Amino acid sequence: MVKAKNLETQAYQYIKNKITSRQWLPQTHITELDLSKELGISRTPIRRAFIRLQEENILKIIPHKGATIQEPLIDNKGFQDRLGFMELMLNDYLHQMQIREVSFTKEDLLDYVEKMSSLTGRNQGDEFYEAEIYYWQEFIRHAKNSYNVSVLMDTFRSLNQQDNKEIQAVLLECRKIKIRHLKRLAEYVADSKYAYARKEVRILMNQLSLALLQGV
Repeated sequence: MVKAKNLETQAYQYIKNKITSRQWLPQTHITELDLSKELGISRTPIRRAFIRLQEENILKIIPHKGATIQEPLIDNKGFQDRLGFMELMLNDYLHQMQIREVSFTKEDLLDYVEKMSSLTGRNQGDEFYEAEIYYWQEFIRHAKNSYNVSVLMDTFRSLNQQDNKEIQAVLLECRKIKIRHLKRLAEYVADSKYAYARKEVRILMNQLSLALLQGV
């Protein structure tokens, strides 16, 4: 019994350390079988470790398929902090694009905006989020610093994959706001109107923050 408990604790600490150190990012899929081979122990203590981590909202167990790493919960201040961070990152990116005189084409960006416009139904949040990811990936594809891109997209994901019901409600209700501003943003960068583009980013982030403060 003591040995079984020790193995469970070993598996629990191993998994948790991988997650807290960001070696395994949210949405990463892990399985009992893979961890059993990696740690050299049976699947039973790993299964028990999964249950403990699910109780702590760190993992989400998928029956017969393993588990996925959950996005850490954030509160309203955390949401606003991330919006502010995204604004700073995007404005710095736009400043660099202006200095480098990069030419944007708006067609692909507007295609994603059009796709988003068709996905505003109550049950289409996941599809909308996927289209928005493609929009931002296309938007920042000229960035030279891959680390900044990774951090920006990680922050975007952390906002949109929240279990916080209040934040989820804000993101669902603000889809038309996003569509309007992302369309303008695409047009501004295509016309090299970077000052207007930076203003558009600021307005978008402020409106999302205000929506959370006011409730939806």
